[in-house]
Amino acid sequence: MFRYLTNASTNAYDVAALTAHSVKHVGYAVRRHKLLFKQFYDVGNRSLPIVTVMGLFVGMVLALQSGYQLTRFRQEAYIGLIGIGIIKEFGPVITAFLLAGRVGSSYAAEIGTMKVYEEVDALTMMGVQPVAYLATPRLMACLVMLPILVIYADFVAMLGGALVAQTYVGVTPSQFFDVFFQWMEMKEVWRSLFKSLCFGGIIAVTGCHCGFRTTGGAEGVGRSTTESVVYALLAVLIADYFIEKILLAL
Repeated sequence: MFRYLTNASTNAYDVAALTAHSVKHVGYAVRRHKLLFKQFYDVGNRSLPIVTVMGLFVGMVLALQSGYQLTRFRQEAYIGLIGIGIIKEFGPVITAFLLAGRVGSSYAAEIGTMKVYEEVDALTMMGVQPVAYLATPRLMACLVMLPILVIYADFVAMLGGALVAQTYVGVTPSQFFDVFFQWMEMKEVWRSLFKSLCFGGIIAVTGCHCGFRTTGGAEGVGRSTTESVVYALLAVLIADYFIEKILLAL
């Protein structure tokens, strides 16, 4: 038990140090704009297809289940309220899950492979700081692109929900969005974007941290990749609870 707590505290300190060093070298990443834009493209553009499918079917499933329950009580006109759940929770959390699996795992695998083959040490020998070169651009890409992807996912999910609402319960898109905008408050959008910003940082730092601590060859790379996904998913869920609790208190 003592060893587990010691390892946990050591990992927490390493994650905090990695985050601080990554933020410290933001200027370096901005100057290396080609490296930064490459990460923007990888996190944003390459995630669009899977985010589109996810958003569409999340909205459709929510509308299907909500429509079934609301029809039982003759309240199907309020099916547009599913949009509030999409904005507040489903959009940021599920999009973060997708990026943890697609982006966070790739960070751990890429950096872990470089660590195993001593390419990280080679960067240090050439006078390049590995954190500035590898971690900072990835952190900035996740911080910028995840909120944008969340907005896009919310939009697609709303379209999917409106489509099912019309075909399943007979609520037109205008009625669907009228109810949504009647009850939706702008502060919920800002809360959602704040959550996605935090989730983006968690995904990037977790993936880079697992990559930098990789040892043991190909087996170690596989282990680090798996750990990055598991830790990121758990961290996103835990952070979601505490962020929501703090925002509600405020």
